[in-house]
Amino acid sequence: MSVPAWVLKHKEPKTEIKFINDSYYKYQVSYKYNKDKKRTDKITGQLLGKLDEDLGFIKSDKNTIREQAMAVALPKVDIKNYGICLLFYSLLKDELELFRKHFKVNIADTIFIFAMMRWAFQSPIKRAPSYFVHDYCSELYGKNTFSDKDFSNALKFVGENREALTQWMKDLLNIEENHNNKFVLMDSTHVTSVSEHLGINALGYNPAHSYDKQVRLMYLFSAQLKKPVYYRLINGNITDLKSMKLCIEEMKVKDVIYIADKGFYSKENITMLDKEGLQYLIPLHRNNNLINFEPIKAGKIKIENKTYFIYQERAIWYYTYENEGIKLITFLDDKLRTTEENDYLLRIQTKPEEYTETKYFEKLHVFGTLTLVYKTTDLSDPKELYIGYKKRNEVEVMFDSYKNFLKADLMYMQDRHVTEGWLAANFIAMIAYHKLFTRIQDAKLTTHVSPKDVIEICKSIYKIKMNGKWQISEITKKTAQLLKKLKIDYLND
Repeated sequence: MSVPAWVLKHKEPKTEIKFINDSYYKYQVSYKYNKDKKRTDKITGQLLGKLDEDLGFIKSDKNTIREQAMAVALPKVDIKNYGICLLFYSLLKDELELFRKHFKVNIADTIFIFAMMRWAFQSPIKRAPSYFVHDYCSELYGKNTFSDKDFSNALKFVGENREALTQWMKDLLNIEENHNNKFVLMDSTHVTSVSEHLGINALGYNPAHSYDKQVRLMYLFSAQLKKPVYYRLINGNITDLKSMKLCIEEMKVKDVIYIADKGFYSKENITMLDKEGLQYLIPLHRNNNLINFEPIKAGKIKIENKTYFIYQERAIWYYTYENEGIKLITFLDDKLRTTEENDYLLRIQTKPEEYTETKYFEKLHVFGTLTLVYKTTDLSDPKELYIGYKKRNEVEVMFDSYKNFLKADLMYMQDRHVTEGWLAANFIAMIAYHKLFTRIQDAKLTTHVSPKDVIEICKSIYKIKMNGKWQISEITKKTAQLLKKLKIDYLND
């Protein structure tokens, strides 16, 4: 049966329309992933109200009473967490100010509040209102509460306005005092989506060999700023090669280098990268026939070539050459070579069926080596190429923190634009994560605390309402010293 247009106007995400006894009714709907059936089941919930062509949506009496009861039940909270909003907004002051220029202030503030809840608690949309009312940011914004619908509507608005979001990302890159980035790294990751209605999730390749539907996230990461500077949501069955050029064009950023993993290389992929005019650093598996190991086998790399540089207080030897019209550079790290040799010899004792002395001597020349296929305009010095590839570790850390710290490796949302807004909030949270990590690095505290540790410590800092005035709770001397080293002024309101 076809549904009239006036009825469809009232259909919103997570609702459904039913035609019963010649009338239209709107019901709440939720979705739950069924592991046994490997699909998302739809669960029809409570009746929200009746639809009338003249009167529009009429709330059911039960729904009205329920909403009133919820409003009455909202707690009057006189003890609120203060450390989280203090830390979050001290990290993202510039980002929020710029976001307010591209979106309405109420939209910008709602998105940043939700991003903070994602960052601190990995909160889904439905739990964000509770976190908000118990956080001191509710006092800063002078608002008693948000509903999950408030958050969803703000996420949807941002998701529908990609151009404004992209301009915000461009502006962030431009306001940095030392933003003369030599290069920006590009990579992507997959995120599983169990939605039946998203439209862009599809079966596609991923390293985990998962057969669930997925979407892909393409990220640009600034090597100099040590933080993500751009993201874009891509259909799950689209490869990186088809997306990279469009991402670069959208961001209008120069000197983007795609740093691939060892499984990426093929002549076809190189041809496609060259055709699109893209820069790249691609590592090769050590058994690739393009690699020339003769300088290492003959001992010429040190005696004749005499080419090396110092990286992290150890010598890295190298030699450049071409094979089949492709530029290559092979590096030799003696410290890594010794480690790999020892590791292999130990494995002969524990796994003789896989590791033998014969194979050891056959592989002796490959231990400690790294070979890159490359095409870049700015990175021509061997040391820069080597460091550029090592920066890939920072991108991998970003994706690892995205999936494990934010718990964002699985999505249930059904609306494309809400999903886009949810990813924008995650992107903001990731900027905060990396800016905090940079402060920890600058304070030389990486062996003592992680970003997650600092966030947990800040959860213990409260403000308490006493005699009508908010007071900061007591904190330990150790916590005060840590905040000072991280340049967080907890005494300044």
